[in-house]
Amino acid sequence: MKSTMLLCLLWSAAPPPTSTAPVTEKAAALATPVTSVTSTSGRLRIEVLADTVPLRRGPQRLRLRVTDVATGKPIPSLVLALQPWMPTMGHGLDSPARITPQGTSDFEVSELDLFMPGAWELRLTLSGSVEDKAVVSLKLAR
Repeated sequence: MKSTMLLCLLWSAAPPPTSTAPVTEKAAALATPVTSVTSTSGRLRIEVLADTVPLRRGPQRLRLRVTDVATGKPIPSLVLALQPWMPTMGHGLDSPARITPQGTSDFEVSELDLFMPGAWELRLTLSGSVEDKAVVSLKLAR
C-alpha cells in the first residue's frame, strides 16, 4: 500500500509530457494571413502574414512571401525594397523598415512604424533574378 501511494505521489509530481516536435517562437509567429497581391507584371504573388489581425497603428512585424504565380514556387536570388506610403496624407516614413531575408523568397519586415490609423501602401520593388513591382494595401485600426 505504501509503495502504491508513493508511486502515485511521484507520478502526480512529474511534469506533463511535452511534444517532441521543436516549436520556435518565430515558427509560430507571423502566420496569420493579412492580404495577398499580384505584382505589376502579373508574374509574382506576394502574400503578407502577421502575428495578429486586424493590424493596428504602431510598429509592425510582417512576413512577405513571394512566389511564382504559375508554379507557386519560391523565386531564388530575390532582393526586396519597400517604401511605406500613406496615400490619403501624401507622405511616407522617414526611417526605413528593416528587411531580413528568411529563406529563398520570404522576408521579415520589422521596425515598420505605421504610426497613424487608416490606409497605408507598401510599395515594393523586387530585383535580382526577377525585376518587378507591387503595391500592398493595408488598413490599420486605431
